[in-house]
Amino acid sequence: MQALMINLGAIIGAGIFVIIGVAIGHAGPSIIVSIILSAIVAILTGLSFAEIARHVAKEGGVYEYAKESFRPFAGFIGGWLWTFGNIIAIAAVALSMGGYVNILFSSHINTVYFAIAAIIAFTLINVFGIKNSAKTISAFVVINVAVLVIFIASGITHIHAGNFGNFMPNGFSGTVAGAAIIFFAFTGFSRVTTISDEVKDPEKTIPKAIILSIVISTLLYIAVAVVAVGLVPYSELAHSAAPLSTAIKSMHEPLLAAIIAIGGITATAGVILTGILGTSRVFFALGRDKELPGLLGYIDRFSTPINAIIVSAVLSVAFLLFVSFGTIVDSSNAAVMSAYMIINISAVYFYYSLKKKQQMEKRYVPIVSIAGIIGILIVVAYLNLESLEFLFGIAAVGTLYYVWRNAPIGIREEWRRHVHVPRRSAVRAFGQSREESTQQKPS
Repeated sequence: MQALMINLGAIIGAGIFVIIGVAIGHAGPSIIVSIILSAIVAILTGLSFAEIARHVAKEGGVYEYAKESFRPFAGFIGGWLWTFGNIIAIAAVALSMGGYVNILFSSHINTVYFAIAAIIAFTLINVFGIKNSAKTISAFVVINVAVLVIFIASGITHIHAGNFGNFMPNGFSGTVAGAAIIFFAFTGFSRVTTISDEVKDPEKTIPKAIILSIVISTLLYIAVAVVAVGLVPYSELAHSAAPLSTAIKSMHEPLLAAIIAIGGITATAGVILTGILGTSRVFFALGRDKELPGLLGYIDRFSTPINAIIVSAVLSVAFLLFVSFGTIVDSSNAAVMSAYMIINISAVYFYYSLKKKQQMEKRYVPIVSIAGIIGILIVVAYLNLESLEFLFGIAAVGTLYYVWRNAPIGIREEWRRHVHVPRRSAVRAFGQSREESTQQKPS
């Protein structure tokens, strides 16, 4: 149950409050099918994560899993793509947070300005080390789920059946494109694999937690999608940065609109805060391992990777300023799904590697991972061209840097200076705050 709750907490968040509008713009009412397709791809990839987790003792997500089970380059490029995908997601979520704030307070703040302010604010929270309480994150999850249940219960009786008439307005290709976008709402499914050493009977518990969490969130997402499309035509939701509030406003219930807006704010706030924290830690790990410039591996006297945090925030603002909302969402999904494809490839390679060493149980067949690869390739192919160009550009930059770093060039030695990492580093999600550190007296 604890493993299941960890995964549900990672999955159910800003994705459904933010991304569903863009996805509905592509799929129309067939967003229901899109959610199911996306869930299937998530389950297949999640099982690949689980299989690697059974054999790789290290915890660290895509970067560590691909590096340990496949190749160092696979780990680097997987971590590179995952990090950039999540940095872009921070920009999208920050824009949507501005939309929900405007609805809650009936204001007209430019969402771009608000998004920049939000990113700066949460960056400062990360820099100053204010503790991210597990209880606070859990409270956010409870609020998010409660708001979604209220949304469903309130809107289910006001659905207009006529809104489902043109079920696939953009054909099946639009439905698959919707699946590619709504996948963002499932990306937390691998969270439980990052704590595999702390899970009892992980061989059975982790796969069960992954599948159950995806099934539960899928049913919840389908209900939300049905109500949202049933309340207002899908075309209205497609152009909204706060789609659930747009849908509930059609009921002319100010209290309900306020509740949904509050849920949107808590969901997006949690993602921005933990998004900067998570991407900065991957940058820190890459810098510490000298995969990226050593300055990213620097930590201050409060064990805070301040340089990595600042770089994550600056890149988020850059994407926010120069890329449209729809392209931000597509590009984020393209990068994250490519990173997950690397995990599926790594699982297949790992299977044959262990089989050669006669260490692989007969029960495991790599067909699951192969199906995951095929599913991701099909879905990514339906993303818009601009996002795919961005994906190839980011991958090319990462590849060129990796090749250059491993070339015998003297200038690289400047970046190989030693970076002190404490034996027991406080760089973790729920660590000691800067304020608490300054209040402690030396023993």
